Amino acid sequence: MNDTLLPELQDLESKYSVWYSFKPNSSLKTYLEEQKYILPKYFSPTNLLNIVMDVLSNMSVTGNSDIIELDNDLQIVFDSWIIYVPNLMQEHLMPHIIEAPAEISQQLTDEHIMKNLVIESPYDILYKDPSSIFWFNPIVDFLISKSTGNTYSWPDMLNIFTDFCTNNKYFFTRHSDYIISVNDNTPLTHLFYFKYFHITQIEHILKNITKFLGRQNGIFQACSYLKYNYVFSNINSNGKYTNLFTFIDDIINNNNAYLPYTGYYMQM
Repeated sequence: MNDTLLPELQDLESKYSVWYSFKPNSSLKTYLEEQKYILPKYFSPTNLLNIVMDVLSNMSVTGNSDIIELDNDLQIVFDSWIIYVPNLMQEHLMPHIIEAPAEISQQLTDEHIMKNLVIESPYDILYKDPSSIFWFNPIVDFLISKSTGNTYSWPDMLNIFTDFCTNNKYFFTRHSDYIISVNDNTPLTHLFYFKYFHITQIEHILKNITKFLGRQNGIFQACSYLKYNYVFSNINSNGKYTNLFTFIDDIINNNNAYLPYTGYYMQM
């Protein structure tokens, strides 16, 4: 969460926090359209900079790419014969644009963050959340409880499966305090494509024979410290999602199909 999600959100919030439109009768807008560069009504500074730099790409002076010597048409547009690239936005583009209204900027910020946010579902939250519910592979569930379709919290499931692996002598053999083997000629023999495992691997095995069903808590309850991060206070709403918390919860909950689950067999 802290190492991946928050940095990604902060980067996107910074990238898409400000939006502009051209001033009426902007000569820059006219020039760009004549060159077949069409921007939407509202655009980010990065969008505009990329387009203008593409236009200026062949005008750098020899030996110094930060200095642009403008042709006659662009001298009229920018009212200058030369441009220092680091000052391009502030000195030469800002006179042609105005900041979008606050409500438009907020809407566009939300839309672009949610469109461009690419993260792996933080599955560790699912296992740590006490409201998360899981079920076993049906074969394992039946061997343990003589029934199927049972649901458990993760701590309960881990305790049940650990006890099963360490104390059930029909399915397993303890060779030492740490090494366990799967006995031959049982249903587990065909489910587990490995013979031996270390006692510390039990939770890893369990994660490969379970399915996440859902959870009652949202990310806000599971990670309450997030409400103090400026990114979340700056991002309000977006159509389908009432806020960014529910957007991230949607990623987590709807990606649960990708959690490890073994229908027939597993290997280490």
